[in-house]
Parts: sequence; structure tokens; C-alpha cells
Amino acid sequence: MVFLHGSGEDDKGILSYMDLTAGNFIEIAPNGRGTSNCFATEEAQTDIDEAIKDAIKNYNIDTTKIIIGGFSMGGYGAYRTFYQHPKKYKAIVVFSGHPNLAQKWLGEGFPNFLEAKNLNEFKSVPVFIYHSENDRNCPYQLTLELIEKLKTIGSNIAVITTKDGGHSMLKDEFKTKYYEWLERIIK
Repeated sequence: MVFLHGSGEDDKGILSYMDLTAGNFIEIAPNGRGTSNCFATEEAQTDIDEAIKDAIKNYNIDTTKIIIGGFSMGGYGAYRTFYQHPKKYKAIVVFSGHPNLAQKWLGEGFPNFLEAKNLNEFKSVPVFIYHSENDRNCPYQLTLELIEKLKTIGSNIAVITTKDGGHSMLKDEFKTKYYEWLERIIK
């Protein structure tokens, strides 16, 4: 599991939020050479690639089962990273993400995942999305729009939404459902 941190966080703190894989994966969290670049820059993508190569070199990694995920800004980064390297990842996990954060923060020239032209790579990939209706940082409505567009193109999508989660990682009451999804994906 390659998991990307949110804005203002770093690679050291994100893995302490929760057990992302119930102990069934090696978990890595690349820094992306910055705390607020949306993992959209080539330098951030290089960091992700180097972290994966290092894990493969030092651990027994099944390279057909690498999952990219992220929280908040890292959610955009997960979409962006998969978009750039779709054959490298088996699935995508996004908690409280934003489908167009790089354009919002960094300007034009970065993919907006609300545009149909940027969704073709997601057609057959398993995607897990968690988002709260009362998220004040990454608008829930944008995630709903993305979910509908992914469904339209036939993505293999699993969604958990909640009314009162705020801008957060996956709440405890949904972990079992998420872990079951992960188990199905890696088989």
C-alpha cells in the first residue's frame, strides 16, 4: 500500500492515523517533496516511484498487487499517480479526497478528474472512496460528481459516505467493510 499524506502533513505522520491494511500489506508513505504540492509535480512522482523501488528491493513485494491511496490532498495525488502510471497499480483508495485540487492550488496544466477525458484509465480499476457529507475542506459534492462519472465509464467502484465524518480518515465503524474490500481486491 502506497499511501499519500494530506496537505500540511508529511510521510512520517500519515501512517500513524490508522492501520491502512489490517497488517496484510507493507505500507509506505512517500513525502512527495513537499507538504502541499498535491503530488502533482514530477518531483513528487519521482519520490513515489523511488519509494516503491526501494520497497521492492528490500522486501518480498508482489508487484501485481500494489495499491495507491491517499487522504485529502493525497487523494488527489492517488488519482494523479494512477493516471500517470495505470499499469503499476492494482487499485486506488481515497479518503476525503478532491478530484481537482492541483488546478485549484497550483493552476492550469494538471489533470482535473471531473473531466471525462481524464477518466479513461480508471475504467477497469477497483476504486474505494470514503467521504463525509459535512467535509468542509474537500467538498463532498465534487466527490459525488466523480463517483457518478466513474460509474458511467464502468469503474469497479466501492463507496462509503457518512453524514457526520467531517474531513477525516476512515471512521472505525467502516474499517471492516474497507478491509473486506481490500481482501477481495488482492485475491
